[in-house]
Formats: sequence, structure tokens, C-alpha cells
Amino acid sequence: MQLRHKPAQGPFNTAELTIITATVLMASLLHALNMTTAYVALPSIQGNLSAGPDQVGWIITAFVVASAVGTVLTGWLGTRLGRRRVFLGSIVGFTATSALCGWATSLEELVFYRAIQGFVSAPLLPISQAIMLDIYPRRRHGFAMSIWSMGMILGPVIGPTVGAMVTEWYGWRYVFLLNIPMGLIAFIGVFLTLPEGEKRAQRLDWIGVAALIVAVVCLQMMLDRGERLDWFGSTEIVVELSLAVLAFYIFVVHCMTHDEPYINIAIFRDRNFAVGLALIFMFGVAVFSSLFILPVFLQNVQDYPVLAAGWMTSMRGIGTMIAMMMGGFFADRLPAKYLILTGVACVGVANILMTSWNADVGALEIMWLTMLSGFGMGVMWVTLTTVTFSTLAPEFRTEGASMFALIRAIGASLGTSVIVAVIVRSSQVNYIELRDHITPYNDTLRNALPAWDLNTMAGLASLQKLIVTQAETIAYLNAFVFLVAVALATAPLVFLLRKNP
Repeated sequence: MQLRHKPAQGPFNTAELTIITATVLMASLLHALNMTTAYVALPSIQGNLSAGPDQVGWIITAFVVASAVGTVLTGWLGTRLGRRRVFLGSIVGFTATSALCGWATSLEELVFYRAIQGFVSAPLLPISQAIMLDIYPRRRHGFAMSIWSMGMILGPVIGPTVGAMVTEWYGWRYVFLLNIPMGLIAFIGVFLTLPEGEKRAQRLDWIGVAALIVAVVCLQMMLDRGERLDWFGSTEIVVELSLAVLAFYIFVVHCMTHDEPYINIAIFRDRNFAVGLALIFMFGVAVFSSLFILPVFLQNVQDYPVLAAGWMTSMRGIGTMIAMMMGGFFADRLPAKYLILTGVACVGVANILMTSWNADVGALEIMWLTMLSGFGMGVMWVTLTTVTFSTLAPEFRTEGASMFALIRAIGASLGTSVIVAVIVRSSQVNYIELRDHITPYNDTLRNALPAWDLNTMAGLASLQKLIVTQAETIAYLNAFVFLVAVALATAPLVFLLRKNP
């Protein structure tokens, strides 16, 4: 069966569709699985490499920002070199950099290798999405996006558990080394089955691309380093913000005035696509921020073992899988906008209830709220990926898929940075406020905590640990409040979507 020699858009029979779909999903699973396994391993990496909460966050944000930069070039590389070649090269790069991450000896090395990994693996998701839209006819795009989303969903389902088991039994390095055999299998499968897409000579708008990259990187640097450098009291932060604003201005003006801009303005004439980009940005903020919070909260505040934290975090993936399994039933009975609103409501309600947590919150409550949030994310993701491309012209699919992944990556990186800043600042402020109430003259403290002798080092150390735990708990609750605000801001955008043809 010489699948790779057939036209990219087929036609394909059922067996051929199954084979191509399986290999594409295997490759896209690499990216999704790597994200969730890394989240669970963060506390272990933090302790092993002696990093603070803001520093360990760079392991995630470096990957996501570099993915955004790499995604900028995906559309051009796909049309210039061919989708098949870029896809295979991305798998090879991802596998090689996974080995480098596993062998890293310092936080700086790990962050550097993660950035390279994010850049080289950026084409995996947009190209796999474009392939699925090409090989299936338009009438089956909803089904195709549901199947493609399974690659994204299996990561949250099995990633936390796999990452926790590997970290617990072998150490965090094997979380990255595990990608090597998976990458080899994916490469062989794609090499043997994937047809080549259309190739054409296309000039790259280097001014527009450079401006966009500078804007994204400078904005990310400002958000990541702002808390450590006291925000606008630092010259570096002011310079980074100024460069980000200037570069974004240049990018917008250049796209509107250049004959062959990086982003074809005509693509935004499709209202569903334009609104879909806004929604996927908010989705990126909400999803990746929440993925960062939960495993760190469980291990740092509640002292869960890494394996137990992995099992708890996997509840989100189970909720998402339930949403995926019910996707066909919902899609036939509800308009897309109401499905997305249902997902937003589930995420919002879950985060509202999470704002009432304390350091002693029960495991059952964590599990069902996490599952509810995952269910909402699953409903949103499948519907959003379908409706965004439902009316987009075929010639814009690769470019549109790249832009879709880019906006999601930018939302994820900015959201994670904001969450880290909220947690770090809030922990510091709350610790100071709580500490100020600890004095030998506080009668309430002495009566409520008679077992603590403030005149001994053991008593003081025990009390300090409690204060730190409570300060961190309040910080995480403030982070959940931020996620509630994101959900509320998302809801009005849904009503701008128009009915599919």
C-alpha cells in the first residue's frame, strides 16, 4: 500500500484513512504527552536543581514560547519544503532534544534544551491538524477534529500518571528520556504512510516574522522576570515592554501594507476563524495555567507523593475523555456556541468552587472538581477546533492551523507567566501579613495553639511551616480567582460565532 505516493487530499478508502490517522495521532501525542508529564515532574525538578517557583516555571514557559516562535515559521516551511519533510524533521528534533533534556545537569541547561525542543516540535500540532482536515471530506471535519483531539486528550489522561510513576520510580530525567522510543516509533510510522502535501515557492515576510517573534519574546520576558525585578521599577522590564509594543505595531502595520505579508489579511474575513482565534487564546490561558497549578498545589501545599499527585491530576483527563465520548451526541443536538458555553460554564464553576479550598481540602472534592474542569475543556476543545475551520477556505488551512496553534501557544505562555507571578507575589505578601500577627503578646494565638512553645526552636519552626503553607494556599486560591475571571471574559465572545453552513 503506497500511501505516501498518493495525493495529499486523497481520495482514501477506510483502511487508508485509518492508517494515516493512527500515525498522525501518534506524532501529535508526543507533544501533548510531553507537556503533562513535565508538569507533574516540576516539584521534583525544583528540589533536585534548587530552583524557586518562578524559576521552575521557565521549564514550561521556555517550551511554550519557543513553540510559539517555531509555529510562526510552520506555514512557510510546510509550503516551501513540503509538509511531510517538515513533519518528519520535527519528530527527529523532538526526540533528540528529549535526550538532551534528560541529560541536563543544571536548570539553565534544562531550560535551554526545552526551548530548543519547543521550537523544533512546533510543527507537530498544526501540520497534523491540517493533514486531518485534508484527508477527510468537509462533511466529516467534525469527526476528523474529534479524532485528532484524541491525541491532545490522551496526554492529559495518561500523562500525569505516567509522569508520576516514572518520576517516583526512576527520577524526573526519565520523563524526558521516555520520549526517545516513542519518537522513533512515530518517525517510522509517519515515514512509511504519510503522503506529501503541495509544495510551492513562497517568499517569507522576514520583517513581519521578525517583528512578531520580537513582540512575543519580549512580552514573555517581561512577564516572567517582572516579579523578580520589581516590575516597572526595573529598566529591563520597561525596555522589554517598549520593544514588545513597538514590534507588535510594526507587525500589524506591515501586514496591512505589504504585498505579501506573513499573515494574509483575507483569512480574517472568515468571522468564525477570527472569533475562534480569540477563543483559543483564552482557552490556552485557562487550560495551561490550570495544568501548572494543580500538581504543584498537591505536592507543595498538601504534601502529596508524586505518584498520588499524578493520579489526582489525571482526573482532568478522564473528564475530558468523557466529553470526547459524548461529543457526537452533543454535536447533533446543540449548536456549537452553546456547546462552547457549556464548556466555559463547567470550567468557571469548577474554579469558583476551587477558590474555597484550604490546605486540608479532601481528595474526593479535588477529584470531582478536576474532572468537571476537564469535562468543560474537552467540550470546548473539540467544538472550537471544528467551528473555527468550518467555513475557512481550503487554501488557508495550513496557514490557519499554524496561526491557531500559535495563538494557543501565546495564550498558554502568557497565562502560565501570569499565574506564576500571582503565586509568587501573593505568597510573599500573605506570608508577611500572617507573620506580623505572630507575637508573644497575641492572646488569641496562645489560646488557640497551646501546644506550640514559641520559646523553643522546634515550636518556632513548626509555626513557620504552618504560616508558609497558609500563605501558599491563599496564593493558589488567588490564582483560581484569575482563572474564574478568564472564564467570565470568554463567554461573551462565543455569541460572535455564526452558524455553520
